[in-house]
Amino acid sequence: MEADEAEEKAEIESRDSAGKKKGGGIKDQIQTMAQVYKFVGKSLVLLQVNCRSIYNKVLEFWNVVDTYNPDIIIGTELWLREETGNTEIFRADYTTFRRDGHTRGGGVFICVKNNLTCSELWVDDDFEITAVEIKGSDSKDTWEVTGIYRAPSEDVRVIESLADRTGCLSTSMKLSIIGGGLELTAGRLEGSG
Repeated sequence: MEADEAEEKAEIESRDSAGKKKGGGIKDQIQTMAQVYKFVGKSLVLLQVNCRSIYNKVLEFWNVVDTYNPDIIIGTELWLREETGNTEIFRADYTTFRRDGHTRGGGVFICVKNNLTCSELWVDDDFEITAVEIKGSDSKDTWEVTGIYRAPSEDVRVIESLADRTGCLSTSMKLSIIGGGLELTAGRLEGSG
């Protein structure tokens, strides 16, 4: 119990001090990548962000979102706990799906603009992976969007789980987008068996 309290105190101090840093380095900034996908003749804009604690960067995050005006946002390292409600961070013009990390740090989210029909497909129980189904106006135009965060300390089982859950190893013709952070480092990808 004391370890959990100490971890929570450290997270709160981290949040407080992160907001007060001046001239912080790249680790203090939201990292972004924007992609455009063709979705039945119209563009589907996807924004991928590595937040490294979104709690203290909410304004910066939404400034980036307003710049790119994405249909879908996949974010990693949000560093939130389940107690933090979506309305504290995310705006109402997006539907938000989250998978928070089990320990300090990590986590993944997918935000989908409200003008798109979407629903949560699944959330992995063991790893920071979540998937959302997005439907176009034609029933053939259905996408599975998966967000993943693999912590540097995790082994290859997280990638195996991703492959199993998304059907990456099958001959499925499903339209899929997988985004997030895999943190692939040599020496950390030992197999589970």
